[in-house]
Amino acid sequence: MQNSADGDRRSDLLPGRPGKTALPTLALLLTGTVVLGVAGGWFLSPREASDAPVVAMLSPEQLADAIPTLDAGAQATARSDQRECRVPFGFITVATPGNPAGGTVSFRTSKYQSPPFHVTDTPQRIAIPSPLPETGGVDLLSADGDAKGLVVSLYPTARMEPVNGTKTVKVIWRPRPPCKS
Repeated sequence: MQNSADGDRRSDLLPGRPGKTALPTLALLLTGTVVLGVAGGWFLSPREASDAPVVAMLSPEQLADAIPTLDAGAQATARSDQRECRVPFGFITVATPGNPAGGTVSFRTSKYQSPPFHVTDTPQRIAIPSPLPETGGVDLLSADGDAKGLVVSLYPTARMEPVNGTKTVKVIWRPRPPCKS
């Protein structure tokens, strides 16, 4: 008889009928699923400094005009690789608005040092080999020298007035486009 009394007290545990503890368990499982989905999306999202400016890339048609702004080694590479299969080139446009006297500056990435340029209030376009041609990504772009009010056209534009000879900003480089035949 004891068993029948226990059966009456446990009517909430009958199969097919939710008990009092089913709702909190369901809420916990749903919350866990949402948290795991958000965490997975965050971990799988691309790692890019979205607030970093982007370096524009040269098209093959623009390469001939850009070659004189490169150092000797990069000029040789650019001339031997007209299809841009090895090293894509980015470019920056520089000027010192409001400072017609300008100053002398060279630009540096993790893998390239440009020759020095006399930058004035007249914009100049300068080519720079991509330091991350395969994958693209974030790298540092430095301006070394002395040019008061130096503006470098990136997207968005960066004001890079060298303080004590150097100013550095993080920039985004796009990956190399497929090789053209």
